[in-house]
Amino acid sequence: MPITSPSDLCWNVKFSPGQEWIERTVHAAIKKVWQRAQNTARSQFGDESLAVEMMEVAIEKLVQRLNEGPSVDPAEAGHLLLRFYAQKTRRRRNANRKLVLLGSSVELPSTPVENPFLPVDSALDLELILHGTPPEVRLALLLRHSRARWSEVAEIVGTSEASIRVRCQRALKKIRQGLGIGENGT
Repeated sequence: MPITSPSDLCWNVKFSPGQEWIERTVHAAIKKVWQRAQNTARSQFGDESLAVEMMEVAIEKLVQRLNEGPSVDPAEAGHLLLRFYAQKTRRRRNANRKLVLLGSSVELPSTPVENPFLPVDSALDLELILHGTPPEVRLALLLRHSRARWSEVAEIVGTSEASIRVRCQRALKKIRQGLGIGENGT
């Protein structure tokens, strides 16, 4: 909700009848410092909307000061309003520093956060890695990865043990070259 006029910030302030000069002075002061107050809230707290809340407190203090003290011109009222706003900003920053976080990292669940797209990403990566590899060699690589013996792999694929071993070695060499991995794993 954007602030369109200084009176939007003065919604909860009661101005005494016969002291209209206070209302005009406060409005002029707000016009003078409002942009600076928004910039301060954005830079200090990362949230420009906090400027409204803190400015309302500063306005109440300014009105109280103007009711109790001597009259001031709008420029001096702007300085006072900025000072009250800075006090509120400092108090809020100090209060934020005193936040207490309960617990420790030991109490966090040990299971890592899982990426829901991991199976899809893995399947795409595997497809790219094995691109151009014949289906029986793919099957042989997967069987061998699952700790099957060469004799079992050869029987499932329907070829000789020596043949499937050489074909898997050639496929792995091609994959290593494609990934930029040397023979010794570097």
